[in-house]
Amino acid sequence: MAEDKKAKELEELVKELPGEEIPLDVNPEGDDKIPLDPSTGLDPEKLESELNDLKDLVQDEIDKMMEENPDASWKEIVKEAKDGKAKRGTEKYCECCGENIVDDDEQYCESCLETMKHYPFSWWKLIAPIIAIVLLVLSFSYFAISFPVFKEAVAADKLVKAGKLNSALAAYDNINTEIKVTDDNFGGRYLRRQVDLYQKIGIDKYEDLSKFIDKYFTESDLAKSKNKSVKAAKDKIDSYQKLYECFNDVYSPSMTYAEFEEAFDEKVAGKEFDQAQLYYYKYYGANVLGEDISIMRKNVEKIREIDPDNKSLYLPLLAEISLNEKKYDDMLNYANELSKFNSESPYVYLYRSVAYRFKGDLTKATKACNDGLKINPSDSLINYQLGIINLLMDKPKEALANAQTAYESADTANAYISAASLYYLCAGLQGDNDTMQAIEEELSYYGFTLANEVEKVLTEEMTVEDIFTKDKGDFTWAQ
Repeated sequence: MAEDKKAKELEELVKELPGEEIPLDVNPEGDDKIPLDPSTGLDPEKLESELNDLKDLVQDEIDKMMEENPDASWKEIVKEAKDGKAKRGTEKYCECCGENIVDDDEQYCESCLETMKHYPFSWWKLIAPIIAIVLLVLSFSYFAISFPVFKEAVAADKLVKAGKLNSALAAYDNINTEIKVTDDNFGGRYLRRQVDLYQKIGIDKYEDLSKFIDKYFTESDLAKSKNKSVKAAKDKIDSYQKLYECFNDVYSPSMTYAEFEEAFDEKVAGKEFDQAQLYYYKYYGANVLGEDISIMRKNVEKIREIDPDNKSLYLPLLAEISLNEKKYDDMLNYANELSKFNSESPYVYLYRSVAYRFKGDLTKATKACNDGLKINPSDSLINYQLGIINLLMDKPKEALANAQTAYESADTANAYISAASLYYLCAGLQGDNDTMQAIEEELSYYGFTLANEVEKVLTEEMTVEDIFTKDKGDFTWAQ
């Protein structure tokens, strides 16, 4: 009986304690579901053990309170806990420690306020939001400055994909100027793209490419693995220049091609040269020494085999060989293939024009030239071809204007001599003696002479049709 009474008192005490009430009766009256039934999956013995543990826990807490207050009765302890629970529900406590009571219009107790004085917030925490805002503003400012450059670079890349390599290069040049004004730091990838673009355009841009690499890449930059393609481009330029020196050392107009090839092979033996370029110089030697066309084609096919991506080199050469073979449809096919690779290459319009001229279609030949001049109005090669066409179409004034532009814009010895001869011929047909004299003096200064046919046309021993519609369709260069 005493134990039952104590258990009842214990249950009453638990009800009076602050906090959530935990019912000890797991099987409330009126509940038709019996928790201890085996169908519930509960272990009756385990449940009974857990309830006993809970009872022991409560009893331990009560014993602890009794030890701290040996003179207090259970009822006093329960009453004190109950009063504390009720009181805590109405008082406002410190938001920092949660223990001390504060007035309704305060947030922190005196103790916490004193602690805050000794441990204030770090200064950087106070200005961190300001720094974040400043950085955000700066990032937008930098983006505003760099976005036009980024946009123009994307546009330049689109031109590359469209096969408009010359326009893409001009676009990049404009971006370079803008970046130089706003920021001297170039992205490495951005610069490497331009190097690749120069290489696609080919040999005609080697001089500009060399200057570009020297300007933006130091020796230490070229040694880095990420700039491997740039180093390879520089090596190609060096190889081309050294092969040119080797060619000049062994070439002589009195030599046969067989003698030239033997001497040339000995000169380059054991040295590191770009193999495609090596065969280019062999082709060039065969061309200037009047070797059979089959030898020239063999050398060009070796270029295509070694470096199939170098279309800017071997496609114009194949078109030139087709011209010598009088295969004008093949010339047009090579010109079209080159157009897909670089639609702005002057050789596209040069070989189209020549092919149509030999096929007797001067209207299409004129259109090919005009299409090319839309890209570069001062192009020497295309102006030269249009000058020839205008002569054939009996337009001497227009021919004179084209020949003058070709002469003033020529950037190779071959182009210069041919343009000078055409310019002199057109001036002679117009009776412009002053121009004729100026051209002749300049040619003499550089050690050149006019083409053999010029004087014959002016003395009416030949016609312009004899020169430009028969045989190779061009001047015979003065020796």
